[in-house]
Amino acid sequence: MLTLFGDMLNWIAAGVFFPLMMLPLASLARGRGTIVWLLLVAGIIAASTAFAILAVDLNPPKWTAELIAVMALGVIAIAAAIQSVGARALAERLSAPIEKLVRLVGRATLYLVMAMAAVQFGIVILRYVFGLNFIAMQESVTYLHGAVFLLAGGYALITDDHVRVDIFYREASPHQKAFVDLAGTYLLLFPFCFVALWAAGPYVGNSWGVHEGSMEQSGIKGVYLLKSLIPIYLTLLALAGFVNATCAAETLKSRNV
Repeated sequence: MLTLFGDMLNWIAAGVFFPLMMLPLASLARGRGTIVWLLLVAGIIAASTAFAILAVDLNPPKWTAELIAVMALGVIAIAAAIQSVGARALAERLSAPIEKLVRLVGRATLYLVMAMAAVQFGIVILRYVFGLNFIAMQESVTYLHGAVFLLAGGYALITDDHVRVDIFYREASPHQKAFVDLAGTYLLLFPFCFVALWAAGPYVGNSWGVHEGSMEQSGIKGVYLLKSLIPIYLTLLALAGFVNATCAAETLKSRNV
């Protein structure tokens, strides 16, 4: 059952999620959005397969009938939507709800920060006032701390609250910034998210398979749940990149209008 669920997620990612990420770049092509998008998807598939074959710790994808079927259906559906409304309009329509989702998850992490502070305060009081120590409480701080960073990563990217080391970007024009954002998203962010998701699948799956828990007897028996936040983090980060790429593509398009 666990293997089937993992395979379904891989099929959806390969057939829908990854192809959708190419929409902002395809929207730059006037009147040829569908063709450009198909070429981009084909290029991503070829590059990913070649990378997995050459990489030491990655296995090349298994082209099962189910994977091919889901990918074909996803590509056909998205291509039909692009042909109907255009890559630019489709990217803009998807960008708004995706941004709301990423922002909602990011704002929800505020309560995790408050919970983490409350638990840490309780640990200090119990240890130094009452001489009590609970390993599960200590580990819960680690869980909350990890959840905050993993779930808020996409939000920080959208709101530009992440650490940015720049020399020229700050003084650049809006169109120059848009070009840098678009190039950074497709050359750095998306490849990282795709490869990391690829590698994280077996890692998280093995943890779920054994219901990995704490090494301590009285610790939290939910390490597999914490590790499950890794693909969620990568998905939210890629979605945030999609929003930024859509905005950047729109800025670049406005220059040519």
